[in-house]
Amino acid sequence: MKRKLVFLTVCLLCTLLSVSCMSGQTEIVPEYDAGLSAESIDLGNTTVIYGMVNDYFFEQDSTLGYINNTELGDLAVKRIKDTEEKYNCNIRFDYVSAGAATVFNYAAGGAYVFDILSDESYDIVKYIGSGVYVDLIGVDNIDVFDTVKWGNPYMTMSTMYNGAIYGVLPARHPLRLSNSTENIIAVNEDLVTDIAATDPRDYFENGEWNWDNFENCLRSFAHTGVTSNEYVYSFSSLFGRFSRELGTSNGSPVFTLNDNGTYSFGYFSDNAIEAYNKAFEWFFGELSDNILEEKGNDPILSNFMEKRAVMSLIDAYMVLSKSDSIAYKMNNFGLVPVPYGPKASGPEGYSASYRAADFTLCIPVTAINYDVSALIMDALYEPFPGYETKESVIAYLERNYFHDVRDAEFFVEMTEDAHAYYHDHHHFSGMFDQFPNTGITKGIEANKEKYIAAMEQYDVPYYSTLIQYADYFHE
Repeated sequence: MKRKLVFLTVCLLCTLLSVSCMSGQTEIVPEYDAGLSAESIDLGNTTVIYGMVNDYFFEQDSTLGYINNTELGDLAVKRIKDTEEKYNCNIRFDYVSAGAATVFNYAAGGAYVFDILSDESYDIVKYIGSGVYVDLIGVDNIDVFDTVKWGNPYMTMSTMYNGAIYGVLPARHPLRLSNSTENIIAVNEDLVTDIAATDPRDYFENGEWNWDNFENCLRSFAHTGVTSNEYVYSFSSLFGRFSRELGTSNGSPVFTLNDNGTYSFGYFSDNAIEAYNKAFEWFFGELSDNILEEKGNDPILSNFMEKRAVMSLIDAYMVLSKSDSIAYKMNNFGLVPVPYGPKASGPEGYSASYRAADFTLCIPVTAINYDVSALIMDALYEPFPGYETKESVIAYLERNYFHDVRDAEFFVEMTEDAHAYYHDHHHFSGMFDQFPNTGITKGIEANKEKYIAAMEQYDVPYYSTLIQYADYFHE
């Protein structure tokens, strides 16, 4: 059932609109009756401007983020054309280098720029409390609590704030959720076969992808290349991000609201600290010669694709978002999560974090007609024909990109509620990267107080909104 809960500050909205009118802005959309049937709406050949950031997580030659001249790219082109014909409108895409900043700068002057914005939430959250986006809860033609269409609350939480929901994800389009997740492990299956080792996918499938078996892989995977005669590492990774993910995969949720109203911050729990110490032991103890620690994503990806490491910690966008991604360049690779720890709930206790929800959709506060913006969003992001179910997307992935259905299943399922969580990199980025220099205990002591203060200031508004609307998210 549609719930109309309007949290947009009326004074701010009126101020922006009055400034807009004084600037001579003209209506470009005819009067719109939200009660009309969707089949009878005629937008009078108006132009709806869709702002989309040009960014690393999709190919530049693309449509709605899908590489052109592919099956999904062709479906995206057709969807745009069908939507324009159905509502008698023109959808114009404006590609910009900084979408969220552009919206903020225009809104500050009360000026119109886009009717819809698509950007990664990493940049959107910089302005999330400034009043430049519309609270989508009070907008017709979109139900933000429809988790099937607009993403489960754990994947959209970064654009929730103080009771409002400013952004959604096109969850019914294939791969739009999966693209955002980070810290998954890619496995070079050819190298595993060369050394006759156990495939990590087998451990994962059998519920045994735990710390002990991950350590077995660290011990046994390092070798001299069969054809290259070069040393091949077992694992290539950033230490900080791996240790953090190991902590949340050891029964340590980032945020827990207690019955008495207090909350716990999981990055400092005993379970998390146990995981940080285990990672430190692996990276800097007797197995250090088998691990190639790096300081950035690009060398880790190169280590994997150039067969310098059997396993690498990667981000999901590296798998198939662009034509130079892993799936386009490698014939046989696998995917597994960071291994679950002894304090996790069980084999399904792994986590998949994200710092930026790619393809997040917002409506700027200076858009001409919020209901029309939502109408176009809703139409564009209906399921593509033939891809209405999770099973159909998995079949597509296996058919086109993966050699093993287990990889396709994991790629889709890692964004589900039990696994996904938002890591606020803006305010919690330093401690984990400093661990190799400070050690675990000193690193925690140096950061705990300021991290907790940052949680209270910046992250409690996200989590409190999620908790406030838990019943509405069809749970």
